[in-house]
Amino acid sequence: MARCNFSTKSQSGFSFIEAMLATLVLGLLAAYIFMMISESNRGTTNAYQQYLAEQIAREPLEIFRFLGCKKVLDNQAQGLADYKFNEWQKVAAISEATGIERPDDATKFERKITLTPLSKDGTEGILIQIDIRSSAEGNPLGFEPDQQMSHSTILVAQP
Repeated sequence: MARCNFSTKSQSGFSFIEAMLATLVLGLLAAYIFMMISESNRGTTNAYQQYLAEQIAREPLEIFRFLGCKKVLDNQAQGLADYKFNEWQKVAAISEATGIERPDDATKFERKITLTPLSKDGTEGILIQIDIRSSAEGNPLGFEPDQQMSHSTILVAQP
């Protein structure tokens, strides 16, 4: 009598459903990682644009502090160097009057310098306010079209 020997072979490998499930999990993981990298890049760009806007606002404040209250007040009508007062002005990458160099991204901003003379008890001063916004030609990331940033300081005339 001949005996038939049926041996059961155990299958090695993955079934089609297991392979598809693994592919789905890996695809979702890759999409999540891509989103995280994208958000990180956007956050870094936003922080850079905010920092740049603050530097553009601080620049004239530092120059006016150096020049002093009297000099700024004396030039209130015509402006100082390429800093015009009471009007929106596009920020240039290189200032022709002062030689100050700025990053190319600075040209995406406009600034308005507002001067308000102050006087109290015989002491003269001036309130300087710098407003920064994105220019019409470029809208930096992190700056909404109507968003504006302001910095201000008071300079007091020294005797």
